[in-house]
Amino acid sequence: MKHHAVLILLSAPLLAVAAENEQDGFSGALQLGVSHYQLASNFLKAPNDGRPSAASLTQAPASQSGTAPLVEGEWSYGFAGTGTRLFISPSNTSTFAAGGGLQLGVRQQLPQVGAVSAALTYGESEVWLDPYALNVARQDGKLKNAGLALGWSNILNTPFSANFSYARQKLGNERSGQAQGLTLADQALLQRNGNNYGVQASYAWKLDSQGAHTLTPGMIYARADLDGKAMSTRRYGMQLAYAYQGADWDATVSLVALRTRYQAGNPVFAGQKADSRDALLSLGLTRKNLLGAKAWSAFLSGNYGRFNSDLAYFNAHIREVSIGLGYHF
Repeated sequence: MKHHAVLILLSAPLLAVAAENEQDGFSGALQLGVSHYQLASNFLKAPNDGRPSAASLTQAPASQSGTAPLVEGEWSYGFAGTGTRLFISPSNTSTFAAGGGLQLGVRQQLPQVGAVSAALTYGESEVWLDPYALNVARQDGKLKNAGLALGWSNILNTPFSANFSYARQKLGNERSGQAQGLTLADQALLQRNGNNYGVQASYAWKLDSQGAHTLTPGMIYARADLDGKAMSTRRYGMQLAYAYQGADWDATVSLVALRTRYQAGNPVFAGQKADSRDALLSLGLTRKNLLGAKAWSAFLSGNYGRFNSDLAYFNAHIREVSIGLGYHF
């Protein structure tokens, strides 16, 4: 169970759109900063959270707050005259849970077709091995995922783009439901190992002739086919993003609204489903050409997300503000 799956989906279009304005040979970008976060979740472990315990299955989770380093970047090599570019992209954008991610792939610019990309992906986050344990110090483990991401931007030289992702997730020493004394059959319904699929489609609408202002509506669908049917979900919704690119400033605003449906009822809650209504607002501001140096920039970003479930225990919220410096070559 990963309540911040929305953020992972939002990062998928970067595989395709990053091909714009790239040069042959080596190039790269690095962002270093710090994030101040507030996380409320009964499933994710926040960095340095002191192992808080849950007191009741009928209560929403308490908030944990703190700071964490932020590292993002991409290093790539473009082969002259071929439109082909290899890239590697490490990140820890999921600062809400300790861990990070890595993408290793290739992008290809094709005349009259657009830009296509393929990447191997790996990520991990820290979760509670038994998120339903009450009034005890819960034990944590790493939820790891590895898979593939495919992207196609400017499809047939149109403003349409599409992305597909697949990842196999695995949690060692799963203990969900043990503290509640569930039978082995009911514990099996809570298993979090399995497959994740995600699809996005979007349309980049240029609002002015110079292309400085862009409005991008999109659709999102995600499916988690996990070993535990009570943890398997379908997510679907819409995204609306605005971007401004100026000579010295860049700005982005993104709003996502999703519905999450669970395949089966949760045995911990007498067979009730944890269906939810989810929303995420993301803001970003970048000052380029910092102090007259074209390679340097400064950024400020923020995320606010709420996950309102039919079961209060599954409720979650995320608040994050990040600040830092960027360097590109």
